[in-house]
Amino acid sequence: MSRGMFASAAMLLLASVAVFAKSREAGADGISIAAGGDLIGPYKSLIGIDTPGLAAVAALFQRADAGYANQEGSLFDLDAFAGYPAAENGGGYPLAPAAVARDYRTLGISLVSKANNHATDYGIEGLLATLRSLSSADIIQAGSGPSETDARAPAFRDTDHGRVALISTASTFPPMSVAGPAVTRRGTTTRPRPGISVLHVRAVHLVGADQLASLLEAAGDAATRTGTQPPELRIGDEFFRASDSRGSLMEMDRSDEEALLSAVRSARTQARLVIFAIHAHQTAGNDDDLPAAEFEPLVLHRANEAPSPNDPRPAPFETALFHAVIDAGADLVIRTGPHVLNGIEIYRGRPIYYSLGSLFFDFNGRRSYTTPNGQLMRFPDEWFETVVPVTRFEGSRLADIRLYPLIIESSNGPGDGTPHPAGPEEARRILLRLQRQSEPFGTRIEIKDGVGLIRPTT
Repeated sequence: MSRGMFASAAMLLLASVAVFAKSREAGADGISIAAGGDLIGPYKSLIGIDTPGLAAVAALFQRADAGYANQEGSLFDLDAFAGYPAAENGGGYPLAPAAVARDYRTLGISLVSKANNHATDYGIEGLLATLRSLSSADIIQAGSGPSETDARAPAFRDTDHGRVALISTASTFPPMSVAGPAVTRRGTTTRPRPGISVLHVRAVHLVGADQLASLLEAAGDAATRTGTQPPELRIGDEFFRASDSRGSLMEMDRSDEEALLSAVRSARTQARLVIFAIHAHQTAGNDDDLPAAEFEPLVLHRANEAPSPNDPRPAPFETALFHAVIDAGADLVIRTGPHVLNGIEIYRGRPIYYSLGSLFFDFNGRRSYTTPNGQLMRFPDEWFETVVPVTRFEGSRLADIRLYPLIIESSNGPGDGTPHPAGPEEARRILLRLQRQSEPFGTRIEIKDGVGLIRPTT
């Protein structure tokens, strides 16, 4: 898209945002949330990048009561950092200067989730430095902290129209990222371990009893009986269970799940609006086109990308969890992690965004990336397309959702990685794809003047 077309699209989007702002002001008891996907960059300050396109995107967040996104990577000034890059990372070492946190706040992003696979790329020291940068910029984060209790707890943002709570967790993470309790040895107690809130999940493959016996014989000492019923084998981090049906599933750790539901219930008593966010790469697919390197532990490989990363179908545990957290009191569920848009479900009058892709995606104009272990990841065009949903509630009722389609610039210029309003043809393409992805959930999206609209049916 040319700069002139960017400007035209930006003017249209600003006009649409003005209509939204007017409708928000018309409701005396209304509250609105603008949500973005992953903040993968920018890796330099946005000062001086003053374009109508970025200004139009900022207006979406600034005119809502609260703006949310998932902050990937680390935020601190490297020349003042006394820590080290971690041996375990989420697939690289993304790092932006502390000033970028202030840029996020200027754009209108006031709430971020920090439970994700890149939280501890620079160790615990890097996470704590990032939290200081966010705090200094007046950005509230959830999902990480100096202890497991802090990481699990809801975080709160007070707005003109009520308090907003955010609970954040991750099912995709390096093992070292997990926040933990203090340890007592010989009468002395350590400090708790900083880290993130996690949801452990495990893959279970359903096979016949005869196949299970054959697996045990073939795997030999590599297989472990789990002692559960029905009979299971564990080979590495994969579980095989005797079953009359065939297929695979993912199971959540029940203690992790209950801790998350407890946080939602607690937030429900303290906030007007409760957001639940999870960073989850897992999908319903199982096609691994980016195999692990020869000596790369599979658990770390999975902390970078899961099989079938572009499959729009969520893993079944995700839908089960999202319904459970809404039943527990969440008003809005946001999944991040996939780099592509996924569908939208309205469950009991509450929206579930199965993936918002990225809001920023900064790779210096490149359309590929080589991981620290040498795998080449290629970026399809869909990774540079997204929407910002602005969700509006009147009282406790969902009033409407407006979906603003964006294109993320991929260039060698100063605006690389930044979002801009999509042009008319691009906007229609993005919204039509989102329509198709949302149909399996029974969600109807209207398209008018380049903006998607979801109205509650009850």
